[in-house]
Amino acid sequence: MQSSILDQIVAHKRLEIKRLYEQFDFDTLRRTAKPSAKNFYRSLASARAKDKPFFITEFKRKSPSEGWINRDADLQAQVQGYARAGARAVSILTDSDFFGGSYGDLRQAAAALQEIPGETPLLLQKDFILDPVQIYLARLHGADIILLIAAILPPDRLQMLRHTAESLGMGVLVEVHNREELDTINHLDFPALGINSRDLRTFRTALNRVNILARFAGKRFVIAESGIRDYRDFQVVRRADGFLIGTSLMRIADCGLRIDPALGSGTLPMPNSQTRSRVNPQSAIRNLQSKLLFKACGIRTPELLDTCPADFIGLNFSPVSKRRIDPALLEGRAIPAHAVAVFYQNSEIEIREILARFPFQRAQLYAGDMTPAFVRSLRQKVLLACRVGTLADLDALERYAPDVDLFILDGPHPGSGQPMETAIPADFPYPFLLAGGIHAGNLDAALKYRHCIGVDVASGIETNGGVDAEKMAAIAERLSIAINPAI
Repeated sequence: MQSSILDQIVAHKRLEIKRLYEQFDFDTLRRTAKPSAKNFYRSLASARAKDKPFFITEFKRKSPSEGWINRDADLQAQVQGYARAGARAVSILTDSDFFGGSYGDLRQAAAALQEIPGETPLLLQKDFILDPVQIYLARLHGADIILLIAAILPPDRLQMLRHTAESLGMGVLVEVHNREELDTINHLDFPALGINSRDLRTFRTALNRVNILARFAGKRFVIAESGIRDYRDFQVVRRADGFLIGTSLMRIADCGLRIDPALGSGTLPMPNSQTRSRVNPQSAIRNLQSKLLFKACGIRTPELLDTCPADFIGLNFSPVSKRRIDPALLEGRAIPAHAVAVFYQNSEIEIREILARFPFQRAQLYAGDMTPAFVRSLRQKVLLACRVGTLADLDALERYAPDVDLFILDGPHPGSGQPMETAIPADFPYPFLLAGGIHAGNLDAALKYRHCIGVDVASGIETNGGVDAEKMAAIAERLSIAINPAI
């Protein structure tokens, strides 16, 4: 069987550790390392008590899933930008071969943060830690926190490494990706749980994993890791105590991030493409308060791709929909990051062909049309829609829940404009968009549900069968001031 990327990284890391023991005297490292004066757990507790998110911003030049993200990034400028923005901690990748980092980066970041007046962020060393020698080196180079990955460590080994770090005054973020990993270590008394939405074996992300695993975290602090690219993604995982964000920040040349403690949510850059570009910092910042999201579905003219005021724009490729877009209209045009390729009663072959032909970052599928295995095979973020005829339809979503980013709960006849006939439980456990007969006059329906984060509208933005710009503007305006108090 072909080894996964994670297996390759771990094998390489074992060789690296052997070289570290040849390069350094372990006893000397242990005697030289001085305890950190900063307390990760106390800082997390303070943020939770104030109901403020704990942002960890990351510096990484590349990754196995992304390739080079920002090869020429200025480390000092980037981490100082993070500190001035209000980040509570800064993460530094120290793996060289797969992420382009080094212990030298860690030392440089520590020095750069010391130049910032006032309370400086904590420094997290992010690496694939297997041995105490890595922890002592991390501390000697300025780290206040380390990451321990449950997928590569037996529980007793993880516990030993954790105690080693905490003996140096360092905090430990213990990372899991699935329920099996969490169950294996849940009996340990570690305070901070990192939930990685990225599968380290396939490098595919699924944001809803954060919501699933957070339910079993107990009283631990929960940090959502990976896959948070913009404010839309943030809304999906915002119930976590903290958020580790790296790739989206590294793609912005001028770190125009601002995390405002007064907001209670913070702000985050929104890169509009897969390539790094110089942008106006102010235009790259979007408030992350609890504004309900708006998905406008059935957009079928190229002009509306650039002018639609919605948070998501749905381009329908269903063979049975009257709102189907002609794929030829998209040839040679940029596909916006918030565009969603909508599929309903399409074959798997059709779906793969469209996603290969056009660079959509998000796709919408319907539960029951596709298997969970097909969902897992896609690289795009997946919005999974459900035709809610009975409560049993909602129960069936559990099969898909670990592999999707966001749910859409629709009526039994998608696209008909008919309201939902079956009442959705107010405590449906996962973030979702409400669909089915939604229009400007009944947007308050979304406020009935604890985890509803927005609406999906098709017929409600149309007049005489065509998309009505005024109706879209009216919905966008109302939602911009409709704060969901339950989030």
